[in-house]
Amino acid sequence: MAGGRGQVRPGLELRRCPDAVDTAEHARSHIEVSLISQVRPRPAALAAAGFVAATLTVVAGGRVGPVLGSARLTSWFGLLTGSPARADGRLLPGVLQAFGIGALVVVWLLTLSALWAGKWREGVVWRLAAWWAIPFVVGPPLLSSDVYSYAAQGELLTRGFNPYVLGPAALNNGDVVNAVDPVWRNAPSPYGPLTGLLQHGAVAIGGSPVGAVVALRVVAALSVVVIGLCAATLATDRMRATAVALTVLNPLVLLQVVSAAHLEGAMCALLMLALVACRRSPALALVAACAAAAIKAPAAAAILLISAQHWRMARSWTTRSPNWAYWLQPVAVVAACWLTFSLLVAHSWGWLSGLTTPTVGYTRGSPTALLGDLLSAIVSWAPSPDTIAAARAVGLVAAACIVCYLAATSDRRQLSRSLGYGLLAVAALGPVVYPWYLLWGLLCLAPTADSRFERRLVVTTSCFACFMGLTGLNHTGVVVSEVLLFAAAFAIATRWWGPALLRTRVRRRVADVSDTSLART
Repeated sequence: MAGGRGQVRPGLELRRCPDAVDTAEHARSHIEVSLISQVRPRPAALAAAGFVAATLTVVAGGRVGPVLGSARLTSWFGLLTGSPARADGRLLPGVLQAFGIGALVVVWLLTLSALWAGKWREGVVWRLAAWWAIPFVVGPPLLSSDVYSYAAQGELLTRGFNPYVLGPAALNNGDVVNAVDPVWRNAPSPYGPLTGLLQHGAVAIGGSPVGAVVALRVVAALSVVVIGLCAATLATDRMRATAVALTVLNPLVLLQVVSAAHLEGAMCALLMLALVACRRSPALALVAACAAAAIKAPAAAAILLISAQHWRMARSWTTRSPNWAYWLQPVAVVAACWLTFSLLVAHSWGWLSGLTTPTVGYTRGSPTALLGDLLSAIVSWAPSPDTIAAARAVGLVAAACIVCYLAATSDRRQLSRSLGYGLLAVAALGPVVYPWYLLWGLLCLAPTADSRFERRLVVTTSCFACFMGLTGLNHTGVVVSEVLLFAAAFAIATRWWGPALLRTRVRRRVADVSDTSLART
């Protein structure tokens, strides 16, 4: 029934007619949506907040300077200082950089909260990504100097040297060699033949080491766009915007792919293309997976998982008489791909000997490092290369077992989930764990992260990885970064408990409105 001026009076309807319950519930839901929309931040505010946080991160990161022991290749429009912050005891730039990253993480969590609470279109998320990415595209590489190693290895190929035998120090070029992290100046390249082709092309197009770095940055930015488009394609209709937000808006992607220009961008873009292609053509998916493995070796897990899915389909289709040509198709496709890739660049098979190059580094706190410390405590009082090597071997065997198990049970889950979990295991149990390694599995898992557990896994891992390997901090700065890490954890907890508390407050306000209506009637 209607009250004065045709308006519904929920309290009066609840008294007069039982059928009015549906109308009252509809009015209650409308009030709840209106109140929640008042609390939820708007896209324009989130775009501005993300842009400010990203700008603070870039400016403070430029004041932090290059990696300790290296020199800058260029000043990057005056943003990059000439000496590392830790060298002369300057702590403020490192703290501000950590604060900017923390602010970007919080804005991302607020964006996800607003996205899941309302119905945003996919285009809104892309516009947010453009605003957040602008400072990282313009600014200097942050948190890592690997992109300078890529440029130096491309210069080695241009001059006819073998990058799988010689390190960047063989160039005898003061500028580009001094920009490389001292740990990797004499290390051979561990990357595949397509990486060599990409590095050589970047040097040829750029015309100089600085131009090569800019070209690699452009490749990284375009790779992020491809990742977002593939994520939207793999996701369901109601999850498209969320899939783009979990990939393109991810602060870990902005820091380690757009800013640092790591090869994970091109590798993950090819893996996502393989997942999309697998829906129609397993052979084309294998080609994309082989291309990803020709960028970085861990992507070979995708070859095994896609082949396992292909063989499972062949087993179900050929129950009476096996079609051996269909069973051998993955092997033939993989062999043809690697033969083709090996002809694209000189010394292409030398990368197999460089797979041990990442073991030169040591990441404290990784599972294999903790196992090595435990073995060292049992065997002797001091860590030894033997215990570290044994721990790394155990980790690699465990990762291989997990990938094989996922391949054997691939019929129980989607391919993107199997690949995501498998690459996360390879990254976590490898000889070293760098934050950009975690993107291998996170980006594959994000498009189909429909369950609450998977979304929490992607979001939590990404947030914590953003604070791994911060530069420009001494012991005091590390303590400050740990405080920010706990603050991020609190923000994550608030993200999951916040909507429930918000709904409780909204329901109380709706109840007060209903009680007031009843009292007036």
